[in-house]
Amino acid sequence: MPVTSRVPLRALARIIVALVVTTPISSTAVQAQRSSTTRRFHADSFYIREWVRGGTKDPDLLVEPRGIAITNQVVVVLDAGTREVHAFDVTSGAKRFVLKATGQGPGEFKQPIQVAATARHVGVLDAATSRLTVYSDSGRFLWTTIVPDGPAVEAMCLLPRGRIRVKYLGALRALALIDSSGKTLTRTSLPVATARQTAPSFANAAYIADACVGDTVAVAPYFGSSWYSVSSNGTAKRFPYIEAGAEAVVVTTQRRLERTAKHITTQTTMISEVSPITRGAMQRGDTVIIEAGATKLHPHQLLDYYRASDGAYLYSRRLPFAPSALAMTPDGRLVAALIGTETSLVVALSTTPLSPREIAKQQRRK
Repeated sequence: MPVTSRVPLRALARIIVALVVTTPISSTAVQAQRSSTTRRFHADSFYIREWVRGGTKDPDLLVEPRGIAITNQVVVVLDAGTREVHAFDVTSGAKRFVLKATGQGPGEFKQPIQVAATARHVGVLDAATSRLTVYSDSGRFLWTTIVPDGPAVEAMCLLPRGRIRVKYLGALRALALIDSSGKTLTRTSLPVATARQTAPSFANAAYIADACVGDTVAVAPYFGSSWYSVSSNGTAKRFPYIEAGAEAVVVTTQRRLERTAKHITTQTTMISEVSPITRGAMQRGDTVIIEAGATKLHPHQLLDYYRASDGAYLYSRRLPFAPSALAMTPDGRLVAALIGTETSLVVALSTTPLSPREIAKQQRRK
């Protein structure tokens, strides 16, 4: 899925349009990854329960859910297909409110690209205005913060006192801490090898763990062999993934779509045949939870748990499908999005002490 840009002729040389394209798991990609370490699977597993949004209950509710953030009260879902932000009760899944793309005024947005949350607040990042709009968990508009280079933000986390931590495209000056006025307090580079710093943006893509309320944040690169714990002053500690992946080899292509007297519309595509080793990250206290991508021994979706303080691997859990977005509720349940060909779902997942074989014999709760 390509990205197009329409820019003035005089600015064309100064603008780089980057696209992150995920590729399906292939035998070539899996074989390219390094030998893995045996995982320790937790005694429980996951099964779907509690509530389901979409499907037969709400067939037209969601089109393309790409982001999930959770407060103490609501589950917030960014629908990239409709440019809407939906909020559901965190316990029952009942619909609470919908934020629609309406404009550029106070409390409005046009092109939402990221959602994030604290215990009581919901943040929506708008690529069209390069600003973050913050709402209460009841949908009431609270304040707006300018986010420099907003369209280049690929990951975001909300902090106390209105501060924001973001991951920009690429590796150089990619990690930033922004205050509530929009001022950039710190901006440091992703701690990758020097040879990788100038690699294409896609090769240096990474997730920031949500719930990053402390002085450090977990950064999980899409590719490679390590994740990082990065402090507010930029100091980084490097920890190995339980199963290392390969560095991305990115092929970039560009073609002109349209040319007028004032503008040139171009399309830039970045693609790699190496499957991402990680698909997301969360943090709860001293535990970092990384959603694994393609793995050599387990070609399905997993959650790998690490200790944040020293990076020690703890254990893993299996996921029943590959979600397009994943987040954790305050009581430890997971909420996942699934994009389908005819309809899309947001489902609640719960842990159970039963084995996967015992779970398979049970009737799925509606």
